[in-house]
Amino acid sequence: MMNKRLARHYAEALFAAAQKWGQEEELGEKLAYLNQMVEEDAELKRILSNPLLSPQEQETALKALLPRFLSRKKEELISAIAPEYQRLLDEAGGIERVEVMTAVPLSTDLESKLEERLVRLIGKKVRLEIKIKPQILGGLILRWGDRIIDASVKKKLELIGSRLKTV
Repeated sequence: MMNKRLARHYAEALFAAAQKWGQEEELGEKLAYLNQMVEEDAELKRILSNPLLSPQEQETALKALLPRFLSRKKEELISAIAPEYQRLLDEAGGIERVEVMTAVPLSTDLESKLEERLVRLIGKKVRLEIKIKPQILGGLILRWGDRIIDASVKKKLELIGSRLKTV
């Protein structure tokens, strides 16, 4: 896994350059798209991680894909920089990132209702990062900043179990 500090430095440099050009959102979208391409495209991932290909051969194969990223562990670099860049973009836009863990995917309606409630609770725009974690059994866990709200079935069962042990 790529060093998070190194990814943060790259993301900060990209963000500063994008701010200078007034293109923070556009670069963020392109970086997120590039990250998605690397994650989903086995051929692209293979090219970026192939140690037998020289950087020139990789650049030729990939053409317009940010040549400065052609170093060791490129797919990790892109995957690490994209979320750091998005974090910087959210901070600049006054958006709070909220990690939502659920046992099953949320319906679109439930997701929008949750987002509305979190906006009221937190007092600013939110970006939901939904992660499916079947091990929580049901309910949800919310994380933003240094706050955690654990309303999972697993946590409730653990609390009931610890109360029964003390009886």
